[in-house]
Parts: sequence; C-alpha cells; structure tokens
Amino acid sequence: MITTITLNPAIDKTITVEQFKLNAVNRVVRVHEDVGGKGINVSKVLQHLEVKTLACGFIGEANYGLVQPHLKRLGLSTDFVFVDALTRINTKIIDPIAKSTTDINESGFTVSRVQIEQLKIMLRAYANQSRFMVFSGSVCQGIDLDTYVELIKAVQPTPWVLDADRQILKIGIQYQPYIVKPNIHELEDLLERKLNNHEEVIAAAQALIQEYKIGYCLVSMGELGSILVTKDKAYIANALEVDLVSTVGAGDSMLAGFLFGLTKGCSDADALRYATSCGAIAVSGVSLSAFQDVDIEALKSSVKLSVIDLV
Repeated sequence: MITTITLNPAIDKTITVEQFKLNAVNRVVRVHEDVGGKGINVSKVLQHLEVKTLACGFIGEANYGLVQPHLKRLGLSTDFVFVDALTRINTKIIDPIAKSTTDINESGFTVSRVQIEQLKIMLRAYANQSRFMVFSGSVCQGIDLDTYVELIKAVQPTPWVLDADRQILKIGIQYQPYIVKPNIHELEDLLERKLNNHEEVIAAAQALIQEYKIGYCLVSMGELGSILVTKDKAYIANALEVDLVSTVGAGDSMLAGFLFGLTKGCSDADALRYATSCGAIAVSGVSLSAFQDVDIEALKSSVKLSVIDLV
C-alpha cells in the first residue's frame, strides 16, 4: 500500500474561461469541482492505476458534506483527522485559448496540538502497512517546521516521499526522503541559484543525493521534460506532445506514475516513462476522466529518454 499525507486539503474548483481578462466581465464555459490537495491527487491517480492506496491527513468538518460526495464517487480509501473548520476552496481559472492556469488558493484551517498528536498515531499505524509514505503539498496553520519534522519521524523507517516547496522542502530533505520530487523552480529556490541546463540540474540533484542520502531526485520541468537522478545514473525524459488543457495536478500525477512504476518492479527508466506518461495525461484534461481514455502502456512506449552514467 502507498499512503499519502495531505496536511492542507482543498475543494478544487476549476473554472474554464476563454480569453480570461482582469478587471473585466468573464463568461464561464464550464465548472468542475473535486476534492484535492497534492497527496489526495497522488492517491487518486494511484487508485486509477490499480495500486492500493490510502489518503490521510486533516479535513474540515464544517463543510465535509461538500467533500464526502467526491470521495464516495472516487471510491477512494481515506482516514482523516477532523478539524472543526472549513476545508479551503482553491479556485483554478483555465484559459484554453491562452493556455494559462491561474491559481487562487485559500490558506486553510488551523489545527490544534491534540489533532496533530492524533495524526501522528495514525501515521505510525499506516507506516507499518505501507511501502511508501508520501508527504505532498503545503501545511495548514498550526504546523510549524518542528512539527513537520515530528510527522516525518513518525513514519520512519518506512521509505517516505517528499513533494513540497520552500521551507518545508528545505527542512524535510534533511531527514533522508527516499524520493524527493521538486519541479525546476522549487529546486532553484532551494539552491538559491539558477540552473541553466541539464548538466547543472543533474549536478545539483546528485549533490543533494550525496549530502542527504536520498534514493531518487525526480525533477519536473514542464514542456522541457523531466530528469531522474540516482546516486550513479541520470535519466532525461522528453515531454510528450499533448494538447495542453490544464497544468493542475501534473506534478502529482507524475509522482504517482513514478511510484506506480516502482511498485510494479520496473527499471528506473521505465518508472520515469510511467511518470512522464501520467504527467502528460494530467495536462490534457481537467479531471481524472483524462486517464480513462488513454492506454498508458502505449503512451509509455512512446517516451524517449537518454541515460547518463555518473560514476
């Protein structure tokens, strides 16, 4: 089983507006709502790929009636610590003409020390049953960096995965994640410098692997593809050419595809091919329905990549 941890979940409201303009009246083409948060997104894709998964974390009790129908529709296994507050609503404005996505994200609820302790007990129990524990996304109010470290320690020694940015990435990476999945901007922010080419990305990822004893560093770069680095190899995958609809959840889908490959016992190269395929499927639609119409095995076979020995 793969357990995902979402500390700051959301109801994702995706609005499609053609030729979106600021300070003007905009006509909505369509609206799609779903339960979200990066860890939940990873679990949704894993479930579609028929990998046993459970999504846990915090959830708002005050508007759980809006969340529950989405979870029931998905058939997703979940276990949440309830917070007497509202789950935040994140609004995504997609402009298919400009091929742009605008995010308007609320900050989320505040959790108490009692609720944090409840989650730690939950994480320890699921870590004993899981192949991977996946920490994805931002934190809600009430969780500082020291508390985040407590949650990480609660799942060890089970291999754990880190997909976060800024200070969470900076502190989390020090506790030996098995997989870290920054996008190129998050990696540059971590290092406080620009990475201008593949060679610089690979060197930076390799340095992190050596310093923090990380198993894999998977760097997503949007239309420029992705790079997977291990202690002795680097894999560079070209992005697949698909019609861009939305970038919402693309990184989460990529991570899910990579974990899927690992659980199947694939080579690192094939795991990256699955990751690339899932990322491409995600950007071609506004919901998981995009996965239902694609033969992922056929798509995987079209991913081109190159391998570089680092020793």
